[in-house]
Amino acid sequence: MSCELENLGCALARGIRRAMPLLLISSIACTASSQEVQPESSRIATGAAAITTQELELLVDSVMLSGMAAEHIPGAAFVLVRGGRIVLSKGYGFSDREANRLVVPDSTVWPFASITKVITATAVAQLADRGKLDLNADVNRYIRAFRVPATYAQPVTTAQLLTHTAGFDELRGRLTQSANEIKPLGEFLRDKLVRVHAPGTMTSYSSFGIALAGLVLEGASGLSYDEYLRRNIFLPLGMRSARIMSRAGTEKGLATGYEYGDSVVRRVPYEWYHSTPSSSFAATATDMASFMIAQLEGGAFNGKRLMSARAMRDMQTQHATMHPLIPGWGYGWQIRDTNGERVLEHGGDIGGFSSLVTLLPDSRTGFLIVGHREGANLRFDVKQALFDRYFPDRRNIKVPTPDSSHATRLAAFAGTYRANVYCHTCPDSLRSTQDFSVSANTDGTLTAFDTRWVEVAPLFFRDLTAQRRFGLAADSAGRITALTVGSWQVLEKIQ
Repeated sequence: MSCELENLGCALARGIRRAMPLLLISSIACTASSQEVQPESSRIATGAAAITTQELELLVDSVMLSGMAAEHIPGAAFVLVRGGRIVLSKGYGFSDREANRLVVPDSTVWPFASITKVITATAVAQLADRGKLDLNADVNRYIRAFRVPATYAQPVTTAQLLTHTAGFDELRGRLTQSANEIKPLGEFLRDKLVRVHAPGTMTSYSSFGIALAGLVLEGASGLSYDEYLRRNIFLPLGMRSARIMSRAGTEKGLATGYEYGDSVVRRVPYEWYHSTPSSSFAATATDMASFMIAQLEGGAFNGKRLMSARAMRDMQTQHATMHPLIPGWGYGWQIRDTNGERVLEHGGDIGGFSSLVTLLPDSRTGFLIVGHREGANLRFDVKQALFDRYFPDRRNIKVPTPDSSHATRLAAFAGTYRANVYCHTCPDSLRSTQDFSVSANTDGTLTAFDTRWVEVAPLFFRDLTAQRRFGLAADSAGRITALTVGSWQVLEKIQ
């Protein structure tokens, strides 16, 4: 993985590749573009430069082809939508190299891995918009197969599932060997919901939480998860290729997965998951364009309404963050502020494939990059090129100056911090953790991630170039509980 800066995300990526979505590590923390989130009321759509198909195609061709060659990626697809229409959709290379099948945006089907979480969140938000689900009610109201353990006094709500704040442990065991071994959601989750944080107190990226949201959807709608999505998301949007890979045969027609190692590109088998609402959505690039358009056009697509404009705005609004100046989560969407733009984003990594969907709601623009190789950087290179050309950063952020009088205050922030997406209750849990040291200096700075940091707002720090930032979270007693770089990138303070 190539990174512009050696920082938190890059260090995490080396150690926890399959425990969390690697693509988000690459796209968030290994760039230097993130800055403070402006209050919603003061945010103004800056608007992109004019996007013409011809110029866009030349730019995307250049980055895609050079990136695919550098990373040994056999095939990829790109699509960009703006103002309710597709501006460019294009395939590159092979969907199956041995069979000489080319990537065709309209017909090549890709597995989108964790982007499934946004599809699930959209279905849940839609059901709530129709009055059949209360996002703030105890999830036990909608579950038939079991009860979520009463580990804490506060119940878990569906909204907390969608914002990754329910507090579940990230256990192992989601991956299965074949489609025939996939368990029904209720059966799989029955003994997998271990609560390690009080709900609403900690952002902790949770595949189990979103899987439970799929089970809540089933209980509230009376339909299976797959059937609800087919009737209420895929059919209204005309997504004919879309499917949930939950049974044998659903992999038919998909691109072949490829990985690269020992100087050889190799085919890899499809991966099957018990946690289908978190992991198992597949579709073509152009069908994903329909989904992006509905998200960008207030829930409407081709005269049909997926949900009310109010519900879509609510889904895309930040509902959880570990620090008010650090982007957090909407419902399913990771909130970003790339180049000063309000961005909704999610990505996916699965054996043989990687993907990224990025929306700029204020400019009614969105794009998707999908291709071979889990953990590939291609999508982030394309994204950065698009932002640099069409959404340049016009902010001028002041470089911070250390103040030695702050040294005593900062001493309370020093200690060991641990990336919180791991199995806390597994017997060998510490074997898969990533710990980081934070120390206080006499010049009024903190040292973390081999960099010195200055507090420029309460519990908010910038490095000495003003290009990187993090926030600290404190409990009601003022004790520091976590460090956050953004959304799921959270480190628990080891007390």
